[in-house]
Amino acid sequence: MLHLWRKKFVVLSLLILAFVSITACAGTKSSTNKELVVSSFGGKYDEVFTKYVVKPFEAKNPGVKVKLAPYTGVAKMSQGGSSSLDVVQLDDFDIIEAANKGLLQSLKKDEFSTWGQLYPQAFLNDKSGKTYGLTNVFGAWGIAYNPQKVKKPTSWNDLWNPTIKGKVAMMSQWIPDLLMTQKATHASNENMQPVWDAFKKLSVAQYYQSFSAPEALFKTNGIVMASWFDGRTYTLKQSGTPIDFVIPKEGGILIRSGMGVVKKSKNQALAKKLIDFAMNPDAQKGFAKELYYGPTNSSVKLEGNIQQQVVYGKDKVNQLITPDWNTIFPKREEWLQKWQEATAK
Repeated sequence: MLHLWRKKFVVLSLLILAFVSITACAGTKSSTNKELVVSSFGGKYDEVFTKYVVKPFEAKNPGVKVKLAPYTGVAKMSQGGSSSLDVVQLDDFDIIEAANKGLLQSLKKDEFSTWGQLYPQAFLNDKSGKTYGLTNVFGAWGIAYNPQKVKKPTSWNDLWNPTIKGKVAMMSQWIPDLLMTQKATHASNENMQPVWDAFKKLSVAQYYQSFSAPEALFKTNGIVMASWFDGRTYTLKQSGTPIDFVIPKEGGILIRSGMGVVKKSKNQALAKKLIDFAMNPDAQKGFAKELYYGPTNSSVKLEGNIQQQVVYGKDKVNQLITPDWNTIFPKREEWLQKWQEATAK
C-alpha cells in the first residue's frame, strides 16, 4: 500500500509540475507578444513594405506582430487620430511639421545601428535641429516626358516651351514645383514674383491633384511632359508606355519618405527598432528593385540599370535640392494663395 501511495504521489507531483510549467510558459508568451501599429501609404508601397520590412522583422522578433494602418496625416494626428499608432510614415514635410507640433518622439544616435550609415539628407529635424524622423527611401522630382513626341528636356523652363502649349501637367498646390520654378526664374524666398509671373504664362492640360493622374494623361497622349516622380515614371515605362525621366540642369527636388515614432506610443523602443530595420541594406534594395526608390543608407550596393534609374550614390543625392521646410513653413500659406491667384483662369 505504501508503495502504491508513493507512486500516486509521484504522478500527482509530476502533473502539478507540468501544469505550473505550462502556466509559466503561457505567461511568458503573453508578456512578449506585442503588436506594433504602423501607418502607411497603401497600394503597392504596402506590399513592398510588408515583403521587405514587416515579414523579415517579425521573423527576427518572435512574438511581435506588425499591423499596417491607413495613412494618417498631421491634421488627423493633431486631433488625436494617432492614439492607436506607434509609427507613422509620412512625407518629409509632414514628419517635420508633426515634430514641430510635439506629436513625435525625438530620435537619438545610440538608439539606431544604421544611424552612421545614413546620408545627411536622411535625417528629418524640427526647427530646433533635433531629429524626429529617418528617411527610408529617396525619390527625385523632375520632368517626365514622352520621347516619341518631344526632345529630351534639359531645363525646367522647357515646360513653358510654346511647342507643347496645353500638353503639360503640373501638380496642384505643390511646393516642389514652386521651388523648381523659383530656381529656373532666379527668384528667391524674399522675391517670388518671377514665379507667379511664370505661372501666369503657363498653359497646362491639367494641374493634377492625385500623384497617379499623369499615368492616364501620358497613356492617352493628353500630355507630353509633366513634373513628376522618377519612380512612378519608370514604373509606367516598364509597363510599355513611351515615357522617360530627366533631372533638369537646375537640379531636381529630393523627395523623402520618412518614419517617426508617435510620442504617445507605449512601444517606443520596439518602434525605433522597426525604423532601424527599415534602414538596412536588404530592405532598401527591395524598394529600389520594385518601386525605383533610392536607398538612404550609403552602404547599399546596387547593380545594373537600377543604378541609373534611382537616386543612388552621394553625387546624385547631392545634385538634388533638399527643401528647408522649417524656413518654408511660415511662407507656405502665402505661397499657395499666390499660386492660386496666378493659375486662376
